[in-house]
Amino acid sequence: MKTNRVLSVIFLTAALAVSSCNDTLTMVGTTVQPPEDLITVFTDTFRLKAQTVRMDSIFAKATNCMLGEMYDPVYGTIKADFLFQMYCEEGFRFSETPYEGKIDSTALFIMYPASSWYGDSLTPMQATVYRVKPGVLKRNFYTNDNPELYCDMSNPLATKVYTAHDQTISDSIRAITDSYDVNYYTPNIRIQMPVSFGQSFYDEMVNNPASFDTQKAFNEFFPGLYITTTFGSGNLIRTTGEYLFLRFYYRYAETDVEGNDSIVSRTQDFTVSKEVIQLNRLTNSNLEPLLEYHPDYTYIKSPAGVCTRLTLPASEFSRQPDLINRYINGLTLKLRYLPEDERLYNYFPPEYLLLLPEDSVKSFFENIKVEDNSTSFISYDGNSYSSATTSPIGYSSYARTYYFGNISPLLQNHLANNPDEDLNMMLIPVTRTVSASSSSYYSTSSSYYTTAIANSFDLAGVKIRTEDEYMKVVVLSSKFDNR
Repeated sequence: MKTNRVLSVIFLTAALAVSSCNDTLTMVGTTVQPPEDLITVFTDTFRLKAQTVRMDSIFAKATNCMLGEMYDPVYGTIKADFLFQMYCEEGFRFSETPYEGKIDSTALFIMYPASSWYGDSLTPMQATVYRVKPGVLKRNFYTNDNPELYCDMSNPLATKVYTAHDQTISDSIRAITDSYDVNYYTPNIRIQMPVSFGQSFYDEMVNNPASFDTQKAFNEFFPGLYITTTFGSGNLIRTTGEYLFLRFYYRYAETDVEGNDSIVSRTQDFTVSKEVIQLNRLTNSNLEPLLEYHPDYTYIKSPAGVCTRLTLPASEFSRQPDLINRYINGLTLKLRYLPEDERLYNYFPPEYLLLLPEDSVKSFFENIKVEDNSTSFISYDGNSYSSATTSPIGYSSYARTYYFGNISPLLQNHLANNPDEDLNMMLIPVTRTVSASSSSYYSTSSSYYTTAIANSFDLAGVKIRTEDEYMKVVVLSSKFDNR
């Protein structure tokens, strides 16, 4: 650590401006300072330590989900599946009375946007569906949980062999993009469920209608489904809960105005929504090469797998004899990353990185927090002196850089509570939902604010550069020097 000390208000102001063009920093005594008071400015240079660490699991409650298995020569093998409940409208009843009280068939649909997959879209995969056991599902579910705790794995409900690119669909149908067209096509996996499974829903509605009066009662009758792949490797489908639904097919008798009877076909859907539980499971293997020490880089991989720990030697800073009288004004952090090696299916960098203390990761996601720019920070692209509030982009692909701006409040808070310990920070790949608001009525620019942050369920990976020149950070601090 190298410390420089300068006695100047002007220097402090200039240094803070260089430190961050995006964040409002605390200026101690620059407007009401008596002539006899001066400010002493300190610049301390530290070297961050970086390490790749295993991240066995992440908080599993999210709207995004993946299904399948894929191997990558750099990032290892990942297998993904998910468990979900269905939403039941209060007081649900079938719209019509099924003919002879019979449900003709039931299908589980897993829809996904066009090209929303990774790997080989023509590799054959087999999906298998299991019913969740009553009364065992919990809300705080992590991606390394064991599905055998929730399902009878010896008794599958249904199976389906599929490919992500369904070759049975003609190009003319696939080319239609107008959602109002009756032939509009969305890629999907359609899994035929047993007839008895569908019939049980209608029989329950007739014999015990209270099971459909509330979501709680419905969950007791139908706790949910778990879907995984039991054959195939080389493809992962990415979707969201809103694209999952059960569809019941039945017929009913109808009499027209002329008194003629006819049999009409009808469908009834149960969907997934934010009001019910959707849980994701991930298994990462062959991660050992990522965890080996590399002097020039560390790894980050999503979903789960590995992430990077940054350690700031704050204990060295706290040994300064006048620390108690100093204020941390500036600590700008930006991280460079390496380009990916060319291979068949390249990983892209995570869309966003979240920086926060290591001991805060669990509570951050379980309590559904967003960055507060005090103890947690979201990355941004840094272009044209942008910040997370002026850009909805999480990194600069041109500069290959993740910017975090001025993170000095994080260090200030750490020194106040744990002055004798180094500061361990985690870089977590996340997805960020933003809303935009115009800065003024006549302005064409917008400001952005975060409405939600969740662990990333995108397949992504990146190498963070850790050479000396990229790990050096400068801490600006100041104190009053009474004369």
